Amino acid sequence: MERIKIPQNAEAIISTSSKGDQSKWLIGDKWVKENTLGYENIAEYVAYLILDCSTLPKDNFATYTPCLIEKHDGTIKEGCYSEDFRGYLQEVTLERLFEVNFESTDDVLNNSRYSTEDKFNSIMDKVFDFTGLDVSKEVSQMLAFDAFIFNEDRHTNNILFLFDTEKETWKLSPVFDHGLSLLSDIKDYPLVKPLSILKKKVKAKPFSSSFSKQLALYRGEPFIRQSLLLEKLNEAPYELGRAKEVVLSQLQDMQLQRLIID
Repeated sequence: MERIKIPQNAEAIISTSSKGDQSKWLIGDKWVKENTLGYENIAEYVAYLILDCSTLPKDNFATYTPCLIEKHDGTIKEGCYSEDFRGYLQEVTLERLFEVNFESTDDVLNNSRYSTEDKFNSIMDKVFDFTGLDVSKEVSQMLAFDAFIFNEDRHTNNILFLFDTEKETWKLSPVFDHGLSLLSDIKDYPLVKPLSILKKKVKAKPFSSSFSKQLALYRGEPFIRQSLLLEKLNEAPYELGRAKEVVLSQLQDMQLQRLIID
């Protein structure tokens, strides 16, 4: 596994997820993230493999590589890194996009009178008003992918837009941040417990806690190439452990068959 040294003057950036804080560093053009709950690095890598075996264009998702992180005090931790896809563009999370327009996603997401589809359509309509982008298909596909990998951390700061301040144009960022997926949190999802039990415990975000309801938002074509994915999983240079087991289980799930190309 590749080793990345963290320079002594590198400042740790604390990234807050729904399950706590995670240290990451921007080293050159790479974001380096440390495991804190389990096998987040392998979850990121396997999620990337799935996307790399999909019909999505290569620039529509971030690439993740497992690594060893050598800190300046000599301690070594497991983690992963990805390329910084922002370039000169300004990042604006979905949450921040609403805030700068003097609105709140909570007004929609916490409205008990709204169905999952009502919440989704309302948020997407607002995004169009704020940016001119119709990203309903792309976001619903991301949510379908989240259902496949059991991503429990797709909060409103993990849906990102990129703004070109010179051209004053917007685009949806590549799909990123899948560390809390594939049951990677071994505290909440102990390795000794059967998958059949653990899979029932995972909750989705942000439009519903039900992966099935968010999956139903996607009405596009299947996009996960099963044969290629199985080949990549078997040839992976890393021990994939339970992350691979979860993927193999999901490939057999009847509800997910409409995402899969045989």
